[in-house]
Order: sequence, then C-alpha cells, then structure tokens
Amino acid sequence: MKLTPENIKEYTLSTGKVNLYSLIMIFPVTAIILIPFVLIWDFETFETGRKEFMRLFIYVLIAGIILHELLHGIIWALFTKKGFKSIKFGINGITPYCHCKEPLKVKYYRLGGVMPLIIMGIIPSVAGIILGNGFFLSFGIFFSWAAGGDIISLFMLRKFDGNEIVSDHPDKMGFYVKRN
Repeated sequence: MKLTPENIKEYTLSTGKVNLYSLIMIFPVTAIILIPFVLIWDFETFETGRKEFMRLFIYVLIAGIILHELLHGIIWALFTKKGFKSIKFGINGITPYCHCKEPLKVKYYRLGGVMPLIIMGIIPSVAGIILGNGFFLSFGIFFSWAAGGDIISLFMLRKFDGNEIVSDHPDKMGFYVKRN
C-alpha cells in the first residue's frame, strides 16, 4: 500500500534531540556492558583491549559504518518488492544513513533497525564478557553507542502493532505510519 499525506502520521525527532538522547544513553549502555566484564575479569583486561581497539579505531570505524548501514539495508531489502532497488545509502552532513524507499510492516522495519545493535553491539559485547576479551567488549560498547539513533527509533515504534505499515522518512530521523 502506498502511504499518502491523507492516510499517514509522521513520527520524527530533530537531529539535536537524537544526539542528546544518544549521548545520555552512553552511560547506562556502558555500565550494563562493562560492569559484568570487570566483575568477571578485571578492569586491566578491559583496558588492554580498549587500547588495541583505539589503535585500530579509524579502520574499525570505517568498516563498522559500512557494515552498520549494510545490515539495515540487507534486512529491509529482504522484505521489499524491489529488493536493493528500494534501498538508498548516503551521508547527510557527517551522518551516514540507509533509507528504505518502500513501506514495510512495522515488524520488518524493527528487524532492520535492530540488526546493527545485535550483530555489532550485543554479540561482540557478550563474546567479550564470555572470553575475557577487552577488544571485543570495546567494539561492542562502541557499536552499541553507534546504534543510539536506532534504539530511539525502536522506542518510537513501541506502540505500533507489528503488522501496521511504516515508511522510512526520506529526510529526517523517523518514519510515517499508516493511520487506521
């Protein structure tokens, strides 16, 4: 179904609010991931891995940005009629983005939205905790931070049924949802 101005409602946040909320999330996200690691292993083990992560930071950052946006695109493309023809990648100012040009069911939009957090944040963090690997932990913490906008978007979607229709906003952080 095509979403038109007559049958949709816009849900967006300003870049300033997204950045503020993401910044606020850094502290609890870090605590949730770092505290178990330090209790099981120690802070020195984390520091050793963090220093290695920082030594490779620019390479990890570039590859990570590409992977983060690709994960959104791959998942969304799986649920669109036109596949990757419906996916647009770009940079808005200094912010990389992936935009889905076709409406999706909310459950598929959520799945595409959460995938970078799971693959690049949660899994490396859990692996770091289990293995006592400070590099994996640092990677997971950093890319959990990088998913801040995605977490906010998922929070904004919380009140919608998974089968409702959502359309990614082409210019702002947010989406349109079909009105019933």
